[in-house]
Amino acid sequence: MTLIIEDGTGKPDAESYASAEDLALYAVKFGTVIPAGVPEQEALLRRAALAMDGMVWKGRKSNSEQALSWPRREVLLDHEIKPNNYLPARIQYGQMALAAEIHTDDVDPIDQRQGAVVRERVEGAVSVEYAPISNTSSRLLPAAPSRPSRSQFADYLLKRGLWSIKI
Repeated sequence: MTLIIEDGTGKPDAESYASAEDLALYAVKFGTVIPAGVPEQEALLRRAALAMDGMVWKGRKSNSEQALSWPRREVLLDHEIKPNNYLPARIQYGQMALAAEIHTDDVDPIDQRQGAVVRERVEGAVSVEYAPISNTSSRLLPAAPSRPSRSQFADYLLKRGLWSIKI
C-alpha cells in the first residue's frame, strides 16, 4: 500500500512526510540501517509519523482536518512567522531519522542491551561481566542519546532542550 505523502496542503489522509524511496536515500547518505523491503520501510515511516504526532510543536495545525501535525500556522522561527503551508525539510529528515531509530530499537531492544564493563578478568580464558541496565534507568533513553531526530526537531518543538521546574 503506497504511502500518502503530506505536501504542505494539510491532507486529511496523509500518512508520512517522506516516501520509502526518500528513506532509502537517507539511509545510504547517513549510513543507517533500515529494512530492505518497501512495505517495511513504509511501516516504519507510519510509526515515526505517529510518534511525531505525540510531540508538542510550535504553532497550531493549519487546518483541523489534516491528518498529521504539519503544516502548522503561527510558527515563529528566527523572529519570523512562517507561512501556513510551511513544511520544513527538517521535519521530513527528522521523520526519516526517527524511523531509522525505531528500526534500531526493534532489532536491538533496550532491555537486551548491555551496560558498561564492570569487571573483566583475563587468565587463560577471558571473562567479561556487564552492568545490568533496567528499562527505568535514567542513564538509558529509549534509544541512543545522540538521536539525530531530536536535533532535527529542536527548533520546531514548543520546548527545546532542558528546562527546570520550580517546586
